[in-house]
Amino acid sequence: MQKLSRRGFIKLATASAISTPLILNASPNQTPKINFDEIYDVIVVGSGISGHICATYLAKNKLNVLMIEKMDRIGGNSALSQQDFAVMGSDLQKKENIQDSVELFLKDLNKVGQGYNHKEQSLRLAKHSNEAYEFAKSCGIKYSDKLKFLGGHSVPRTIQTIGGGGQAIQTIHQTFLKEGGKFKKETKCDEILKNEQGEVIGIKVRENYRFNRELKNDDRENTSGNAKTYQARLAVVFATGGFSKDVEYRSIANPRLKLAYTPSNLGQTAGALKIMAKAGGNPVQTALSRFSFGIPTEDLIYGIIVDDRSQRFLNEDGDRQVLSNKILSHMDTINTTNYPIVIFDSNGFANSHDPRRMNSFITSSKMHKFQTLEELSKYFDLNLETLKQTIAKYEEGLKNNKDEFGKDLSKSKNSGINKAPFYAMKAAPSLSYTPGGIFIDTNMKVLSLQDNTPIPNLYAIGEATGGVHGASRLTSCSIPDCMTSGLLCAKNIINEKKI
Repeated sequence: MQKLSRRGFIKLATASAISTPLILNASPNQTPKINFDEIYDVIVVGSGISGHICATYLAKNKLNVLMIEKMDRIGGNSALSQQDFAVMGSDLQKKENIQDSVELFLKDLNKVGQGYNHKEQSLRLAKHSNEAYEFAKSCGIKYSDKLKFLGGHSVPRTIQTIGGGGQAIQTIHQTFLKEGGKFKKETKCDEILKNEQGEVIGIKVRENYRFNRELKNDDRENTSGNAKTYQARLAVVFATGGFSKDVEYRSIANPRLKLAYTPSNLGQTAGALKIMAKAGGNPVQTALSRFSFGIPTEDLIYGIIVDDRSQRFLNEDGDRQVLSNKILSHMDTINTTNYPIVIFDSNGFANSHDPRRMNSFITSSKMHKFQTLEELSKYFDLNLETLKQTIAKYEEGLKNNKDEFGKDLSKSKNSGINKAPFYAMKAAPSLSYTPGGIFIDTNMKVLSLQDNTPIPNLYAIGEATGGVHGASRLTSCSIPDCMTSGLLCAKNIINEKKI
């Protein structure tokens, strides 16, 4: 038999699909048929960095790829992030003679994951980080020539993305289009389509969909757009990110997350996760959270945090996860939606690890400067007399080197709350990343909740997946997760289909 070329096969498959309707979710009692409106080799749902890495690799290998995005702009949360990128074995590590290894990187990941992370996924991230970094560079993304040594890492291995996520997404998007990829924005996936064998064969979408921020639940209430069906001849890849903006879903998964602030993209809802679950996928670890704090938490040792009753309630010396959970728990206990206030005096402010960054908070109005405690209490609606009593008690503790909440005052460098000017900002735990998502294998195939086997032709990558990071995500490890999962997913599609 004569071997059919890839383009010839696509042409034949296209003609066949149009002339012979496929059976959708066939059953003895119901055999609906479908005529697809458009046909592609691979459809990537979501346009963040994981989706772009996957789609661009496939396009570079001459596959007919469609990427869709439900919002009116590309990139999702990836476009908002700094995209710090932890890489093992990079050219910069070699240049600076940094001794690193997969084993050391894995040890750092597992330590932060606290046993909740699936170690085969952590190994995938560490082992393929440099491969993904090199591919990103080949797509035009630019990186700095200096390594950062961030907390939780045993050695310097973090590379800074020049221009941040916004520039990186724009750059790789142009590469994707140049390689022949097709992109549609404001196109929302509503359903995963299967044939009678249970294989994923495409998706149902709405084109001209408009996200409505006024709705309580856009996934459930928004009916905008025109229904279409797309066939995916080889695979459907979900690169749909997390659900940090979905207060309803995250509060069901973990009631403590109800009060968390989130700076995420409006489109970070749980709709895509529910679609994958409906198709048989297994959502895992959705109760976990990864907080950011708006200020380096190592600087909090030099100040105090008070609630809206002007009272301290915790030891300020802790990591972002510990502090955030304590704050949210306390807010729930005293039944308030007001975030606590961080207060420094001039000595505490000057003791910061990065005074330049602290000054930038003032410039951006995230932090405010006051000449008196009266001004500060009035601005944040705190009771002045109670605040003075709280501060007096803290100062007494400093004097006796004994804190009522067990804070190690020997580390405070004599930072009290007694020397003007004073500096203050809200201590708002920010949920910008959700570690939970759909369960996958190391080829990024979505595994069935029913029998833990791959659902044919269905893949998920990046923050849409769960179980990679565990209890907490190591700093600068979202990007290597997104990029390695996107790259390996694309390679597996090509290898498995023998293209």
